[in-house]
Amino acid sequence: GDAVAAEHRRRAEAVASLPLPAHAVPPRVSAGSFDHRFDAAARADIPSDGTWHTVTVGEIAVGLRTEYLCVPSVEQTVYATLVLSNATDQALLAGPVEVTVDDEFLLTAALPTLPPGGVRRVGLGRAEGIRVTRRTSLHESAAGLRNTTTVLDHRVHVELANRLPGPVTVEIRERVPVTSEADVRIQERGDWTAPGHGADSEPPVPGTRVWRAELRAGGTAVFDGGYEIRFPAGKSLAGGNRRS
Repeated sequence: GDAVAAEHRRRAEAVASLPLPAHAVPPRVSAGSFDHRFDAAARADIPSDGTWHTVTVGEIAVGLRTEYLCVPSVEQTVYATLVLSNATDQALLAGPVEVTVDDEFLLTAALPTLPPGGVRRVGLGRAEGIRVTRRTSLHESAAGLRNTTTVLDHRVHVELANRLPGPVTVEIRERVPVTSEADVRIQERGDWTAPGHGADSEPPVPGTRVWRAELRAGGTAVFDGGYEIRFPAGKSLAGGNRRS
């Protein structure tokens, strides 16, 4: 009767309180609210034993490429990332993704929501085979009539070395100051570029600059850049003038 129906309903709804598997995210949290239908490849029987089961719904072909990232001003370490692109009309919801290299299991990572046409980046950890070295210098001088302008000349030198057995693409990220003050001028020198939105889920921080390197196995690359800050001699920068 009603008591039996209520008990079965309680058991069915109890599944919602089970702890989720590692990296699993409820769709309403990972993707908000949208309509999307997934057509299963075949019927499947799922045991009613109160535990999670993996069921193959279908296969979606995604583009994969490995890119390496480095922010040497913060840490002189290169990190491997997997860039996923979805050129299909099917959505991939956030959840665990198993990464294999040459048919060998590497790790289980968190896949972000990948909508149709979306591109996302997944971190794979340190790339010990790529070395990066960064050096900076700062020269302070005066310019203008009666030395009325302070000039801070910041220079950045970055070296890369690829010790991996194959070619790699490395993206180096730097920062240049930004200002809204009319009497402070910033002039950049360097062949870096401002990043697009790209595969990162967050928009780039203002002042972010990017160098990209294509390195063959055993290859090296050198980058030089910097910027000059000019401001009235009686003025000082927030945080002090002498900063790397």
